[in-house]
Amino acid sequence: ILWGSSYALLKLGMEDISPINLAFLRFLLALPPFVAFAYSQDKKTFDRSIFRDWKVLMILGLTGVTLYHTFQNIGLQFTTASNSSLIISSNPVFIALLSHFCLKEKMTWKRLLGIVLAFSGIIAIIGPLKLTSNPTGTIGDLLSLGAGLSWAVYSVFSKRILSRYGAQRVTMFSMIFGTLFLFPILLVSEKPAMPTSIWLWFLLLNLSWLCSGMAYLLWYKALEEVSPTDAGVFLFFLPVISVSIAHLVLLESLDVSFAVGALLVTLGVILTQRS
Repeated sequence: ILWGSSYALLKLGMEDISPINLAFLRFLLALPPFVAFAYSQDKKTFDRSIFRDWKVLMILGLTGVTLYHTFQNIGLQFTTASNSSLIISSNPVFIALLSHFCLKEKMTWKRLLGIVLAFSGIIAIIGPLKLTSNPTGTIGDLLSLGAGLSWAVYSVFSKRILSRYGAQRVTMFSMIFGTLFLFPILLVSEKPAMPTSIWLWFLLLNLSWLCSGMAYLLWYKALEEVSPTDAGVFLFFLPVISVSIAHLVLLESLDVSFAVGALLVTLGVILTQRS
């Protein structure tokens, strides 16, 4: 629910805060409580051994935080929250492709069928006709696709060090590096600014402490109790929640091409993950 609601919150927040500024402030505010919690759970969180893999951690921060949220936020300025969430939620398909080529994971027929279905759904959502009728929407959809690809690279690269340091430490250092990389982009592209109203602070703190902080901690707690496969099933509800909230709060309309695309993407992702 927290991850699914973030798309509508971002869309509302960017009515008054620029996209890179919002991404930077989101993680700048999320880091202190996240770091404090990680250290309270494990006093070896900042053990020097993890810095042996600083290059990999920098790549993870660049892809999983900086590029992902830059593409997502800028894309949301041009497309709907519904389109963005559904396109980005197809990232397991890109993970499967990258894992096949980079990690030599086996490509089964079921996985290949899932990839074909998901890509067909993405094409249905973006729609060739939108290139002429709604070119800015297509730009937003393609940027959302870039966010999904960035997360796939992050996921595949993180496999190298997850077993050594654990998801919590890897995520924390990724957030640190990603926030550092966002700052120069913010200085070059936009003017840094703080929220000027209680409403904007409410949105920002929700994105920071709940969507980027509490949601990750709940995810780790879930992984302690059940298998990653069992927990992963619930991620299929993410686009359902985000689309529902966008429809109710942002009054986004849903057309036939979106419904067909959503069905194909969902079936494709389920097949890809289940294989």
